[in-house]
Amino acid sequence: MNCYKFRDSISLYIDKELSIKDINRFNHHLETCSSCRVLFQGTLNVVSSMKKIPAVTVSADFGKRLQKRITREQAREKTRRRRMVPVQRLGLQPRYAFASVTALVAILVISVSIFTVDNDDIPVIGNTPALSTTSEVVPQEEPESHIPVSSLAAGSQEDSSMINMPPIHPQIQSQVRQVSGN
Repeated sequence: MNCYKFRDSISLYIDKELSIKDINRFNHHLETCSSCRVLFQGTLNVVSSMKKIPAVTVSADFGKRLQKRITREQAREKTRRRRMVPVQRLGLQPRYAFASVTALVAILVISVSIFTVDNDDIPVIGNTPALSTTSEVVPQEEPESHIPVSSLAAGSQEDSSMINMPPIHPQIQSQVRQVSGN
């Protein structure tokens, strides 16, 4: 008998459920293997300690109440599983569903914040933003206040404050100068 079979046979030996042939093998292994002998002695100590514990008395309807509770818990588990089925159909494990949804929302929020342009920083001439994505400059109509574009290109604070504009970006100033011929 090897150690694995010995360990599997300890309970059967204590309960006297082994055949005579298996009892002889068990005893022989017990004499030759010191680690299994220590394990067997420890098991006997636990069994004898358990026998010393007084028996617990239960009420007469304990079995019925226990069976009702088991049935109720099984019904709760079925209900819980039915609630999780839609999540599982999506290929998500219930324990990962919340983390997956949270990660998706975080990615969405970060994407929106990255790709949202803040239009407050773009100077406006008339009703059109002054930034151009092309290298070609399209002449703008003069604003309704009839301030010449050339005076805006000069970049003086006084001229830009008259139409409530922030200072013009240097690239835009050079583009306006090219169009106006200054």
